Amino acid sequence: MDPRDQSRFGPAARPRMVLLEQFFYPDGWGGAEIPRDLAVHLARSGWRVDVICGTEQYAPVAGSVGADPRAEGVNIRRVPALPMGRDVRKCKALRQAWFCGWAALRLFLRRPPDVFVSQTNPPPAIPLVALAARIWRKPFILIAMDLYPEVLLEHGTIARGGMLARVATAVFGWAYRSASVVVALGPSMADRIRAKGVPEGKVVEIGNWATGDLGVIRGSANRLRTDLDLGDCFVLVYSGNLGVGHEFETLLRGVAIACEQVPTIRIVFFGSGARLSEVRQLVQDLGLEHRVNFGPVVPAERLPETLGLADLGVVTLRKGFEGLMVPSKLLGYMARGIPVLYVGPPSDASVLVSRHGCGLCVGSGESAAVARTIVEAYGNREKLTAMGRAGQQAYEAGMTRDQALSSYDDVLRRCLDAGRG
Repeated sequence: MDPRDQSRFGPAARPRMVLLEQFFYPDGWGGAEIPRDLAVHLARSGWRVDVICGTEQYAPVAGSVGADPRAEGVNIRRVPALPMGRDVRKCKALRQAWFCGWAALRLFLRRPPDVFVSQTNPPPAIPLVALAARIWRKPFILIAMDLYPEVLLEHGTIARGGMLARVATAVFGWAYRSASVVVALGPSMADRIRAKGVPEGKVVEIGNWATGDLGVIRGSANRLRTDLDLGDCFVLVYSGNLGVGHEFETLLRGVAIACEQVPTIRIVFFGSGARLSEVRQLVQDLGLEHRVNFGPVVPAERLPETLGLADLGVVTLRKGFEGLMVPSKLLGYMARGIPVLYVGPPSDASVLVSRHGCGLCVGSGESAAVARTIVEAYGNREKLTAMGRAGQQAYEAGMTRDQALSSYDDVLRRCLDAGRG
């Protein structure tokens, strides 16, 4: 059936959904492309889609950020930026409170949609949308990009055992249990969601997908390789958010050790995030300045160049964050046939890599093992090619954007039918 066929819902009026996510088009990072893809797909499928999002961007990019979803009928309602100085706007908690205050006006003072949908950014939006859905008696679908308050507790933003931790656990737990459906990005995350008291029948696994242009530009055709003076270097690429749930010390110490046997090794970081300054400092402390390049978040059309540099695509996860988040950059590498180096504890990511034979896994803190793995990979390019091919085949068989969006469509329709019933 043509996805643009608006008659899929029959003669009844087109159902309306509200999607709440702080970072949306024209935000350029992959985390903002996921909700954009979802909104556009649902609009094409016959839904009237309203998106409540912020004005400020998480990761502005220079260049194109893709097609405007409003051209597909998506209605974007933006929360205005904080009317204060730049120093005040740097306060993350204040920005989140401002966003949720404005979002509440749009959730409670307008006619309710047929279905509420929310991602987990910003975290306070989770109980806010759950409350709106409860008051209006409408279905609520929660897409768990991260789990809260567990991420805040693991990072130390909220101290364990204190009053704030108990309140946050109770409030977020109620919100997750109130949802009609909670979407988990993998089986470990699904287990963590069920441990919060969410019934088995409410938990659905739908993974993220690769965003941007899925092409890859290799060798001399890749101008970026020349611009960065990479020549015939063996290149590791980290592409995406350098956030609180990602671990870099094991990786960089392993690179420092591997330099003795792989003199051409280089690592390139494309992205931004809360830990970027820490990574830069660690690179300096280890004396790796001539081995490491940093670049900004790039627009989707440049991903064939940036990822085309990679002999290995790097995915990391901090110990304690397994099941709390699933790095979507892994799918980006697999979709493009790039073999993966995963550094972190056993997790949904490491299970995917091991199951499909699309890369190499090393545990947290095992820097010497990272070095050995890099050296072995450098000496066996045929094996790397085979792993990349295996990852691409696995992605195309069951992890594509169209497959994930079709699953979301099914979930929303079931919730819509239940809500009308």
